[in-house]
Amino acid sequence: MRKNIIYVAICLFYLLSCNSNKKNFWSEIKLKQDDIYIVFRGTDTKQGFFARDFNIKDTLSSHVGLLLFDKNNWFVYNVSDFKDNLSDFRKQSIEDFFDLEEEKISSASLWKIELDSSPTKHLSEILKEYESLNIKFDKYFTLKDSSKLYCSQFMKEVLFQIDSVKFNIKTRKRELKGIYKTYFQKDTLEYYPVDVFQLNKNIKKIKEWSFK
Repeated sequence: MRKNIIYVAICLFYLLSCNSNKKNFWSEIKLKQDDIYIVFRGTDTKQGFFARDFNIKDTLSSHVGLLLFDKNNWFVYNVSDFKDNLSDFRKQSIEDFFDLEEEKISSASLWKIELDSSPTKHLSEILKEYESLNIKFDKYFTLKDSSKLYCSQFMKEVLFQIDSVKFNIKTRKRELKGIYKTYFQKDTLEYYPVDVFQLNKNIKKIKEWSFK
């Protein structure tokens, strides 16, 4: 009986330790305050499956955001469909962005933007402009309305303002069939894939995680 109790206690200890490590997985990386990072996450949701299906190579990531140090903390700037009638552009703590249970996250990765000098001041000014706007999530990837954005479109716009030469990222086109043709009500979609930034030589992967 006593052996069984000890065994159960040990199992619970390792289980809780494992969950704790998962929740704080990003803390193992030493981030530099003057550097700018891109973070990806993959989610086990319908929206996540949809986004991954339109990626170029990455079969895991379904959402992307910009990671920047500000006011003694790290924040992720991103656009998502938050469904709360507020602006869909958010400045989230890294803990909220990587909330494994709330967001049903199955994977994550961290990438560094490599530049000759750090444009953090200029970048902060750019992001303040987005904070002053009422951005709505663009469910149809129209690319025509500046008040409607989706995550990778927002990322492209910000990076282009940082350096229009290094980050002159082009849209991709995809022929639509079946359910996607019905949803978008057109034959071809022009869009920015979530993983398009991973193909840029000025953006380097640091670490990736899987939680399955």
